[in-house]
Amino acid sequence: MKKDKDERKMSHLKLVVNNAEVRSARPAGGEQEFIPLEELILRRDVFRPAFYRGMGRSQARSYQALERFLEKRNSPYGIDPVHGKVLVLPAGDLSPEAREYGSPQDEVLLSISEDAGGTGLCFSLEMILPYFSEDDAIMEEALLFAPVLQYGALFLEENPHDGLLDLIYRLAVPLYPPLLTSRLAERMFAIFGFELKETFLALSDYPET
Repeated sequence: MKKDKDERKMSHLKLVVNNAEVRSARPAGGEQEFIPLEELILRRDVFRPAFYRGMGRSQARSYQALERFLEKRNSPYGIDPVHGKVLVLPAGDLSPEAREYGSPQDEVLLSISEDAGGTGLCFSLEMILPYFSEDDAIMEEALLFAPVLQYGALFLEENPHDGLLDLIYRLAVPLYPPLLTSRLAERMFAIFGFELKETFLALSDYPET
């Protein structure tokens, strides 16, 4: 049976709320100042020149195609030229379950970068899931308890700001030919939403330890 939000905020596996600067995949503090998503959205025309500066032609064309796709969807996206050159969306824009299980501060990072082999480009969507525990063993058990996904992957990564493990979902595909199309973006968004829903439903019933 699906637990309500208060029951899900249990001591062994907590929901992360209202602390985007600490748990975000975009660094906070230090030399790279954290820029809130709202500011990225409001100032994306200002940030755009710095974002595209020095970018290769194929990568730039793919990012431009992604921007057109997001504008057509009326998605409230931001442009971050500082933290790895990513487009940032509210997670709830792609997943209703992210609104239900997470918080308005949860973000999805969209990136188009060189693939692992250095022979082309890769398009990826990534989100830190809004769950954490100070006990690494519990986070490892939560990863094992989560569903095995058909397209995306779940993994653990240490957050450099507080040393705690983040549970992260990532969906990535190579671009061939090396240009993003609206059809591929639509398909990836649909997969992202479905697999994120399955993950949230599974973790909401994470057993007591």
